[in-house]
Amino acid sequence: MKNRFAHCCCAAIALGALLTATPVGAASIPAWLDEAISSWNAKNETMPIEFIDIKDQFIWYTLPNTPETASTDIRTSIYDLVLEHGYEVTDQEERVTTGKPPSEVAPYKKKKCWTRSFVRNIEELSNTTAVGGGGRSGVRQSMLTSLVCEDGDDWFTGFRILQ
Repeated sequence: MKNRFAHCCCAAIALGALLTATPVGAASIPAWLDEAISSWNAKNETMPIEFIDIKDQFIWYTLPNTPETASTDIRTSIYDLVLEHGYEVTDQEERVTTGKPPSEVAPYKKKKCWTRSFVRNIEELSNTTAVGGGGRSGVRQSMLTSLVCEDGDDWFTGFRILQ
């Protein structure tokens, strides 16, 4: 009887935690990314990067697809924005996959996308210690995944940042 009561209590606590938790899908734009895109737009007036939406934990932007710009140029430019802000490539090779950038026309259609993953060490925090680290300061990492998707007249780029 005691055992069943303990299980019910644990289940009730777990359910309460789930109901009061912040949604996992919530995302925001880090200041460095907003500033990097503003800087890009000031230097590239004919090819601005414009915010679209936050969907599926990705921060989505669009930029025009012009005949003068090759696919590799767009991808390199997007990756350079990330690399200029302390991130390092985790894989030597980008991968081709599919993605679903936001669209005004439902249902969303899958697009061909190139993806790359990055990591950045965040400054050690003096007021934290790593578990089992013998008193050493903890090191946090930020993971970033980028998607660059082709869609006729436009390119879509999405950033997912996990800390």
